[in-house]
Amino acid sequence: MKRVGFVYLDELQHIHHFLSPAVALATMPEITVDILTYQGEHKYLRELLNLLEAKNINIIELSTYGYRRVLEKWRKRKQPSALYIFKKHKKKFLAYDALVFTDHTAGVVKDARGKEPLPKLVFIDHGAGDGAYGYKDSHAMFDTVIVAGEKKAERLKKELPQHTFKLLIGGYAKFDLVRAEQPQFNPFGNDKPVVLYCPHFSRELSSWYKMGLDILEFFYSQEQYNLIFAPHYNLFNKKGFEEPGSIPKKYHSANHIYIDTGSRRSVNMTYTLNSDIYLGDVSSQVYEFMYRPRPLIFINAHQVSWQTDENYLMWRTGKVINSIAAMEEALAATASWPQELLAEEEKLFRYTFFKPAEPAGPRIAHLLLDEALS
Repeated sequence: MKRVGFVYLDELQHIHHFLSPAVALATMPEITVDILTYQGEHKYLRELLNLLEAKNINIIELSTYGYRRVLEKWRKRKQPSALYIFKKHKKKFLAYDALVFTDHTAGVVKDARGKEPLPKLVFIDHGAGDGAYGYKDSHAMFDTVIVAGEKKAERLKKELPQHTFKLLIGGYAKFDLVRAEQPQFNPFGNDKPVVLYCPHFSRELSSWYKMGLDILEFFYSQEQYNLIFAPHYNLFNKKGFEEPGSIPKKYHSANHIYIDTGSRRSVNMTYTLNSDIYLGDVSSQVYEFMYRPRPLIFINAHQVSWQTDENYLMWRTGKVINSIAAMEEALAATASWPQELLAEEEKLFRYTFFKPAEPAGPRIAHLLLDEALS
C-alpha cells in the first residue's frame, strides 16, 4: 500500500490546485491518500470534498508547538506557520511514499530526508502567472514538478537549465472545481457592465499602493459601470500588510461597488466568471478570467518597460494604461474591443493551460502514480 500526503498548510487559494488530483488518486487501488493540514474547522475543504463525492481521503490535522499557538494568537494569524508544523511532525511526513505540495515549503522535509529516496517530493504549481517569482530556484527541491501547460514548462527549462526534477504537464486542476461549483454571482441588480479590479499584493508590482484608492474613487463617482474590488487573497491577509479598515466606508456602502478582501469567492473564480471587464496589474487571476475571453485592461503603476519583458506576457493581450484618464478611455473602448486582442487572449490561454476543457485531476493522478510512485 502506497501512502501519499497532500500538504495543505497554506492559504485558502491552494485548495483548488490539489483537491481533484487527490480525489482521483484516492480511487486507485493500493493507494492511501491523506490531506495533511493545520488544526482548524476546514469547512470549505470539507464542503468541496463532499461536492466531489470524495471517498477514501483522510484529513489529518497537525498541531503546532504550544508556544507558537500563543504567539500566533497574539499576532492574530489566521493559521499557524507551516515551518513549525513541519519541524514538530517531521517523522510523520517522512513516513509517506510521496508528499504533494502546492507551495515551496518542502525544505524541512527535503533536509530531513537526506539521501533517502522517500518520500518523493512533488510540486503541483498553483497559479499560472508570468512573474519571475513563479520560476524560482526552489523548484529544485522537488523530485517532480507538474505544471499547467506549455508556457510554464518551456520557461522553467530556460530559467533552470540544470534542473534534475521530472517536469510534467498536467493541466489546471482548479478548473475541475470550478466546473463542479459553477459559481454564480450578481449583487448589483442591473445590467451595467461589471468591472473586476484585481490588484496583486506585492508592493513592488501592485497598482493598489500607488493608484488603488484613486481607482475606487473613480468608480464611486460614476454610474456607467459596476465594480467588484476583489484583490489577490494575500493583499489584505497579512502578506500584503494592508488592513481592510484602510478602505473608506463610503466605498463599501455604494450600491454599484462590491468589495471582497478575502473569501472563498475571491479564490474560486466567482468574480472572474461573473464580470465583463478585467482591470488589474500582474495577478495570475487574469489567466482564469481568460477562461472566457473578454476585455483586459492592465495598470502600469510603476512605469515598467514591459513590451519585450516576458514577466508581463499577459499585458500583450489587452490595453496597458498608467493613469486614471487613460483607464477611463480604455473602459470606453471595451464596447467595441478589438477582435485581434481577443484572439491573442485565446491563444495565450491555450499556451498556458493544457486541454483546459478536460478534467485535470485524473490526468495529474496518473502522473503521480506513473512518475512519482513508480
